[in-house]
Parts: sequence; structure tokens; C-alpha cells
Amino acid sequence: SIDTDAMELELSDVDIRRTIEAAAQGLQDRLSESSIHLQIVAMGHVGTFRADAKRLRQVLFNLLSNAIGFSTPGQTVTIAAMRRGDKIVFKVTDEGRGIPAEVLAQVFDRFRTHTIGTRHKGVGLGLSIVRAFVELHGGRVQIESAPGEGTTVTCIFPEAGIAQNQSAEVA
Repeated sequence: SIDTDAMELELSDVDIRRTIEAAAQGLQDRLSESSIHLQIVAMGHVGTFRADAKRLRQVLFNLLSNAIGFSTPGQTVTIAAMRRGDKIVFKVTDEGRGIPAEVLAQVFDRFRTHTIGTRHKGVGLGLSIVRAFVELHGGRVQIESAPGEGTTVTCIFPEAGIAQNQSAEVA
């Protein structure tokens, strides 16, 4: 439904901190089993913004799941949320093995997975879904990584939500 533009977002005022906690709650077993620490950082009074709560939760769940899967016991995964001007920014950072430059260009491709030597399981859809859902909201995704230094995925959403964003484009 994403590919055919048939997916419609159900926009509402989404509590950012609660949504992060809901996404993290679904991963508590994996965090415990893997001995991975989760740090949640909500900068200032991050509050709410217009988004599809279910899709945002999926985005954060997928990003956290990847970060956990590519981390080793004792490492920390951090999820941060902040306001920057008229944007809401989420950052998920791990201390894992990082992504080589030649692989970085392909991480959003469907069914591409580079999980050999990790505990991460997946068919290679997580990041492509993340990008699709963020873009449906009028946002964008950035990824920074270096081998041996971990990875940071940044999702930037318009604070006003997609409806206002689209009407501004039409005008």
C-alpha cells in the first residue's frame, strides 16, 4: 500500500515521550536478553506534534530493533527527541560495528541485509519502511556511520504535520 500511494496517515496530536516509551516497551525482552542498555533523552519539553501515532511507533520500533541487533552486550542504544525550529527530530544511536561506506548507500534498499556476524534478524525491510513512513509525513531520514564507531539514524519531521505541509506546497 505504500508503493501504490494507497496508505493514508491517521493524523493526531502525538505525545512524543509516550510514543518513544511505547516503541521501547515492545523491545524490553530483547534489551534484557542482549544486555543492551537503552537511554531515552527527550530534550526540554518536547511535547506533541501532528503525526500518525501508529506509523511513528513503527518507525521508532524498527530503528531501535536495528540498533539493538547490531550492538554487543554492555553497549548502549540511545534514542533522543528534540525540537529544532519547526521540525521534530528523532535520533537513534548505537555503539555497534558501524556500516562500511559501500554498504551505506544500500541500507534503505528493500531485502538488502548485511547482518552476517551479528545477532540481528530481519529480511531487510526495516529501514525501507522507516524511510517510507517518514517521507509520508513530509520528513526525511539521514544516516551516519563508520566502521567500529556505531551508527546514528536521524528522522526529521515537520512539526505542523503533513496536512499543513501539503497545503503549503499547493499554494
